[in-house]
Order: sequence, then C-alpha cells, then structure tokens
Amino acid sequence: MKSIGEKIKEYRQKNHMTQEQLASCLNVTFQTVSKWETGVSNPDLSLIIPLTKIFHISSDEILGVNDIEADKRYEELKAAYDRTFRTEDFAERQRICELAVSEYPGDMKWLINLAWVVSNRSFEYEDNDRYIAEQEKAIKLFDAVVKNCNDDIIRGNAIQGITQLLSWRGRKDEARKYAEMIPEQTMISRDAVLENILEGDELILFKQKRIKSHIDDILRELSLMPTVYTDIMRDIVNAMIPDGNFIEFNHSLYYAVRRQINHILKHEPYASADKIFELLAEMKTYAKSYDEIVFSKPGVYKYTAPWFDHIEEDTREWFGSKGTPLLKDFKNYLDDSQFDNFRNLDLFVLLKK
Repeated sequence: MKSIGEKIKEYRQKNHMTQEQLASCLNVTFQTVSKWETGVSNPDLSLIIPLTKIFHISSDEILGVNDIEADKRYEELKAAYDRTFRTEDFAERQRICELAVSEYPGDMKWLINLAWVVSNRSFEYEDNDRYIAEQEKAIKLFDAVVKNCNDDIIRGNAIQGITQLLSWRGRKDEARKYAEMIPEQTMISRDAVLENILEGDELILFKQKRIKSHIDDILRELSLMPTVYTDIMRDIVNAMIPDGNFIEFNHSLYYAVRRQINHILKHEPYASADKIFELLAEMKTYAKSYDEIVFSKPGVYKYTAPWFDHIEEDTREWFGSKGTPLLKDFKNYLDDSQFDNFRNLDLFVLLKK
C-alpha cells in the first residue's frame, strides 16, 4: 500500500501542481512537501482536510483506506491479531493494535480494537494511578472513533465502550451525552449502552424490564411448541412471580392451559374428567384475574414479586383492552362440542356460571 507521502505526490501530479504551489496552498515550505513525498516525515493531521479539499478527494483516499483490503501487510496484522484470541495474550494484542494504528492512520477498525484492548487491560494494573491512566487513554481512543468514524456499527461499538468507562469513572453526565449519539443502524444493543448510564432505581427498573422482556419472548416461543411445554411455562412464571400476582402473565397462562386441554381431549380419550375440570378451573382463575385489572378496574398495577417490583403496568393502554374479556372467551370455549361429554356434570355447570 502506498504511503501518505506517495499519495500526496500522486494527487499533486494529477492536479498538475508543483511542490512549491502545494506548499503555498498549505502555508508550509516546499521542503516540507518534499519530505512528505520522500517518506522522511508525514503531514500533520490538521493538514489532511485541507489536502482533501485541494485534491478534491476524500480523507479515505489520501490515507489509503480503500487499498487496505488488498494490502498483504494489513492481512498479516489481522491474522496475528486473531491469533491472540486463541492464546489470550492481551499484551501481544495491544502491541499489534498499536502497530496497526501507526501503520494505518485513520483506520477505524484498528482504532476501535486498540481502544477495547486498552480498556480491558486497565483492570490488570494493581497501581491505581496506572489503572486510571489506562482507562483515560481508552476513553480518548473511543472518543476519536465516535467523532471520526462514519461506519455506524463501529461507531456504536465505540459508544458502548466509552459510556461503560465513563460510568465506571463516575462521569454519568458525560456518558449520557455519548448515549444520545447511538446510531440507528448498529449491531450494538441500545440496552447495552443505556445500562451504562443508569444508576439506582432507574437502573433496577431498566434491568427488570429487560428481564421481563426476555421472559415474554421465552413464553412466546414455548407457546408455539407442543403442549408438553405448558408445565415449563407455569414453572417459569411461578419461579419469577411466586406470590401469584401475575398481572400480564395471566393472559399467557390462560392460553397455555387452553392448548393443554385441547391436546388432552384430542389425544387422550381416556383422560379423567377430574383432570379436565382441574385445568378448566385453573384457566378460569387466570381469566378472572386478568379481566379484573383490564376490564373491571383498569389502571396502573405494580408487580409485587422481587424480580419485577419496580415495574408498573397501565392496563388501560394494553393491546386488546377494548376487546373481548377472557371470561367471555372462556364461556364461549365451554360451548365447544369437545365438552359435550361433560356438559351435564355438576362441576361443569359450576364452571360455566
């Protein structure tokens, strides 16, 4: 790959400029330009933008970023860097990153790699001053990526790193400013960034909501599996909410039990009526609890189990809150022909009331 000096010479000649003319435009001596082009020295970073304007090119072009993929040296460094993940030699990883950053100035991939390894290695130092100094160094590296990178994925990665470090350093206000810059398109979870800037009850609420979201996703997936997973769904909900104040989860459990009953009636013709009535009673309990907070007394409800005790649910805003109550759905469900064999039994009549 051509050096910066070679690039400057190439674009100077393409623009039919002498060294003296280029030097005059940049307010430097022609000897300085000569040193750049012969590799004796490199231009100051402050001159990169003026150079791009003079030559009508991008900074990537003058820095040679577009040539990196085909550069053998670049691939060698990358292979050596990848090997450190097998050897877990973090000192070697940092050495490689520092070398790559010096050889490929402006390469944001190497700069973000260096930022992360400096950040991670800071915890190796027992000397507090060294520990702090290394974290401050990593913060500056992450900041450079945030300010100079156009790739949203890399930039998002840098924002995650800098918000994490600033939070550890107790600089929450600074961390919040960076969190506001998180790009729309990034592989980094927004939650991972937000978690870095929160504290106290705000952080607990954030974590509880994230846990609840994961539980919702698990229950949703299990509901699409064979009915044998109904018991697992119950176990999960009861483990997370042992006090029975299920609130939203009443809805998931209601339909899980309904699927279990349908499966038994279809595939287990000799199942006892007691088993069916037990499940129907459970299903009705979920329906009553759900309807009370959604249709009878809609409002703001709070979970009382420790896992979710910071979460409030406004049932007036729930999807389906203007639709059919579960108890009405339950009554219609009992009218299904699959219950014809139980219809005259006393327990069935009581359930339908």
